[in-house]
Amino acid sequence: MDPIFRDLPPGFHFSPSNCEIAIYFLKNKALGLPMEARSIPEEECHDLFSKHPRDLPGYPGETHWYYFCRKRDSQVNPHNLWTPIEQESDVLDPKNNDALVGFSRRFGLVEMEEGSDDSCLSYDEEEAPKYDWFIDEISLPRTVADTDLVLCHVFGEEIEPQVIHDLPITEDGESVDNPAVFFGLLYN
Repeated sequence: MDPIFRDLPPGFHFSPSNCEIAIYFLKNKALGLPMEARSIPEEECHDLFSKHPRDLPGYPGETHWYYFCRKRDSQVNPHNLWTPIEQESDVLDPKNNDALVGFSRRFGLVEMEEGSDDSCLSYDEEEAPKYDWFIDEISLPRTVADTDLVLCHVFGEEIEPQVIHDLPITEDGESVDNPAVFFGLLYN
C-alpha cells in the first residue's frame, strides 16, 4: 500500500476540493480515462476503514492522504475504526450552475481502548490528542458512472488546546465554576 508520490514544487500543496475530486480524479478513474496528475495512488486501498492514520505512509509528518477504494457499506464491521458522523451531502459544481457531480460522506475515527471490546474515544484526559481524524468519502452519482468506486480523503484537524481560566476560589478553598454561585458569594 505504499504509494509513489511525485514531489510538488516548493510552495505547492495538494489540496483539491470535493468538486475537483469528483469531476477530475474520481470520474476519470471510474471511466478509465487518463489522468495527468498522479498525486493519488492508482491502486485501490481495500482496507482503509480498518486502518489508523498512524499506519498510513508518512505518518506523523503527513496529515492528508488520498486513496481510491470501494464504497463502504452501511453494515457494522468489527474491524472498521471509522464511523459515519454526517449525513451524505451533495457535491455541486459552482462553475456549472451547481450541477450535481458527486456525494460526500464524513467518517470519524473511533479508537478502541486497549483490552476493551467497546468502541469509544480513548483520549487520555491528561494528554489531549493532537488531531481529530476524519475521512471524507466522495462518490459519483449513478448518472455519471454506475460504480461503487470512491475517493477517500483521510485528514487530521489540529485540536486547539483548551484554555481553562482561573476560577474564583471560595473561603473553603473550593473553586466556583458556576457564575451564579460566584456572584451570589460576592453579594452575600
